[in-house]
Amino acid sequence: MNLLSKLWHDEAGVLLSAEAAIVGTVAVVGISTGLTVVGKSVNEELKDVGLAIRSLDQSYNIPARRGCAGGMTAGSAFQQEPVKKSLAELCEVARKSEQAEQAAKEWARKSDEQRVRKTPQSERMKHQIEQQKKRRESAPPRKKARQI
Repeated sequence: MNLLSKLWHDEAGVLLSAEAAIVGTVAVVGISTGLTVVGKSVNEELKDVGLAIRSLDQSYNIPARRGCAGGMTAGSAFQQEPVKKSLAELCEVARKSEQAEQAAKEWARKSDEQRVRKTPQSERMKHQIEQQKKRRESAPPRKKARQI
């Protein structure tokens, strides 16, 4: 208990709140940037692994077997499509996926810009002004006041 009391009253390593805020901000920015880079790197490596696995020729041929007593085992075969063709298809799928991702980012950016331009308060003000104009147009004309 004495040790806790000493630590509680010790001010030798005091960290000011401004320093803590700056250090925390730098840490959060660094971590978020680092995680973004790591995510992109992992995606690229997984794409490379997929292309490498697809480059393997998985064709096989097992011939039929005939035994001496008249028994027979059927054979089996699989012919893979040419590797160059399948790699071209896989690269095309990856390219389309990247284009779709870019289009989604662009759409999100544009919608964010529109949201910033059209704040709810400005929309309410426009609506109120339009309602006032409609009331003025539909109201009967005012009579001029008599001058004395």
